[in-house]
Amino acid sequence: MTLKYEPWGGEPDFDWDDRNQREIWKHRIRDFEIEECFDNTHVTMPHKKARSESRKYGDRYIVRGMTDGGRKLIIVVQYLGANWIRPVTAWDDR
Repeated sequence: MTLKYEPWGGEPDFDWDDRNQREIWKHRIRDFEIEECFDNTHVTMPHKKARSESRKYGDRYIVRGMTDGGRKLIIVVQYLGANWIRPVTAWDDR
């Protein structure tokens, strides 16, 4: 299921710290690449476990997007409320 709207609105604010930056760097992805995906055309859908494990995954979304350099990424974000999201992890969309 693809969302026609995103709960955080058009332009999200990103919650970054050392922990999630280290996690995405394990996949050789930088924080600015995640943000570029949200600036460009992207697709958002609920996490596949959002219904079966709603306590843990109910606020998580999968985003498929592309960086300015053409790199395709899959990003897991946690919706924190208002327009805030926290990138949890990301990897290349092959």
